[in-house]
Amino acid sequence: MHVEDARQLALSMANVEEYDHFGKPAYRLAPKHAGGKPGRTLMTLWLDEGHAVLMLDVDLQTEVIASNSEAFRPHPTKWGAKGATIAEFSKLSLKAFERALRVAHTHAQR
Repeated sequence: MHVEDARQLALSMANVEEYDHFGKPAYRLAPKHAGGKPGRTLMTLWLDEGHAVLMLDVDLQTEVIASNSEAFRPHPTKWGAKGATIAEFSKLSLKAFERALRVAHTHAQR
């Protein structure tokens, strides 16, 4: 799969907007009403690195990694210890990535 596939999937989800997050495209829940505070981030794309970082909690991260330990891994920072999960595009099918992105989308709505 490719970075553009991830972008299109994210933007096709209900109530998701793209924004710049420290020079990287990121996706979060849009504000509930005009002028309101944006919702939680569900994904950041790392274009040059060829992966996405999905914002999960530790339990969800464990489940996603168990589903495909070659393609998913914790981010190697304190964020990874809190659930931030790297999804390697070169090791993922579009369907597997979509399932994980839906988990992140649902988590962002909590």
